[in-house]
Amino acid sequence: MRPTHLALLLFLSFGLSAQTSLNIALKSQTTYLNDMNDIWGYTSSSGREFALGGTTAGVSIVEVTNPASPTKKQFIQGPYSIWRDLKTWDHYAYVTHDNTFAWNTIPDHGLLIIDLDSIDNATPTFKTMNPVIQTPLGSMDTLQTAHNLYIDENGYAYLFGANVGNGGALIFDVATDPWNPTYVGMYDDYYFHDGMVRGDTIWGSAVYQGKFVVVDATVKDSTVALATHGTPNAFTHNTWISDDNSVLFTTDEIGDAYLTAYDVSDLANITELDRIQTSLGTSVIPHNAHVYDQWVVTSYYTAGVQIVDAKYPELLVEVGFYDTSPSFSGNGFYGNWGAYPYFESDAIICSDIEEGLFVLEPTYVEASRVHLVVYDSITRAPLSNADIVFDIASDTLQSSIDGLANAGTHLSVLDSISVKLAGFVTHKSAFQWQAGVFDTLKISLLNVNNVGTQDAAHSAIVLQPNPNNGTFQLTGVEDGAYQLIDGNGRRLEEGLLLKDSITLKNKYAHGTYYLRVQWGSQAKTFPVVLLP
Repeated sequence: MRPTHLALLLFLSFGLSAQTSLNIALKSQTTYLNDMNDIWGYTSSSGREFALGGTTAGVSIVEVTNPASPTKKQFIQGPYSIWRDLKTWDHYAYVTHDNTFAWNTIPDHGLLIIDLDSIDNATPTFKTMNPVIQTPLGSMDTLQTAHNLYIDENGYAYLFGANVGNGGALIFDVATDPWNPTYVGMYDDYYFHDGMVRGDTIWGSAVYQGKFVVVDATVKDSTVALATHGTPNAFTHNTWISDDNSVLFTTDEIGDAYLTAYDVSDLANITELDRIQTSLGTSVIPHNAHVYDQWVVTSYYTAGVQIVDAKYPELLVEVGFYDTSPSFSGNGFYGNWGAYPYFESDAIICSDIEEGLFVLEPTYVEASRVHLVVYDSITRAPLSNADIVFDIASDTLQSSIDGLANAGTHLSVLDSISVKLAGFVTHKSAFQWQAGVFDTLKISLLNVNNVGTQDAAHSAIVLQPNPNNGTFQLTGVEDGAYQLIDGNGRRLEEGLLLKDSITLKNKYAHGTYYLRVQWGSQAKTFPVVLLP
């Protein structure tokens, strides 16, 4: 894995929504006569990389070792189905399919097993399994279909949404004899649409209940539910746990839904951290999310693939995207089905239902983040509903009731920020976005009632020019002293007034500062805008 901490393109003339890609480049596209569905990757012992793609007619195996020139190697026909899922263990692929159509002439495969060592043969080696399984109620069911599957690091395959029982998770041992997996147990309290497993913990997606379910599967034939938690749009399709097992990411397979992050370090106190949509459209449907180191790679039906930096999961930041289906937009089950990001080459392979197989080259960028604190410069009270605008990052947000706001961007540039609130002097200053850093910026706003131009014992006081380059005049004030204060209330310099002229001792960055002038028993504070 080779992350790159670069901010690539600055979209100064166009918003992100006008773009079809960010930090992801197209290497190649392969089309099919049939629609695609899910996708997975396989790397041989010699380092060759292959895309394993589901189509409505079967399984396609394509070599993508040269990402610019994919080669179709094998196609294994199966029953006609719009749902297939694929995973690997050792040099074997395991494939499930969901409901088929009545006119199918090919029997349901149950579990299809492909020997990937036969990729280069004239005819691939594969077989199907339809084991008979006893349900918790004692009846016997034959495995015919399953919606999804996952194989954990210990070599156990979990088949989700099968036709057996309620369709929870059927567990098979594939490590002992990969060609002849053995059924070892199940979890069947809920129907699971999808799920993933690590360390004997199932993170299951109970789509129709709108929640994820955490299951202890240490004892395969005696699984125990540990916790459940609802997801924002109550149609939980996909779950994926972070590498340190502390943060869970979910998607809801419904329009206007989110990729959501939860702190699951304490299952008795699961907490939502943040949620995010793709900049290519808020009404689109998120589908499958996969954690890749600190990033989350997510497929969206009509908006391609998205890369989110989740290094700080309390503030998820989009740092890349590629639209594989520009002909479609909005809410609909078209376009990108899945994205696989786990090749050593860093290539991402995507299955687009109508457009076929995409091989993409991502540049993994670390996001820049800032935590903002907005408060009254005199009373120190937090200020809510302040409008905060970053010019180059093109981000607009408001401070909360506690005067707080978080902002992030894929850029690493010098930006300018303005903070506006009715009744307060507008703050303007420069801000440096730094890749991989979660910065803190405190901004104090001066109440206009504390900015005077009249004094009972003195004539009107005028500061001009304003803005200025550090040299200006104060008319209407007697000899005295001054202090220059920044937006955080820090005293930058002080000096004496020389008649009515002031030249600051140092050069300061462009932005809004405050000049406090004292003469006799009187004092006034003026906002000063310094030019670059």
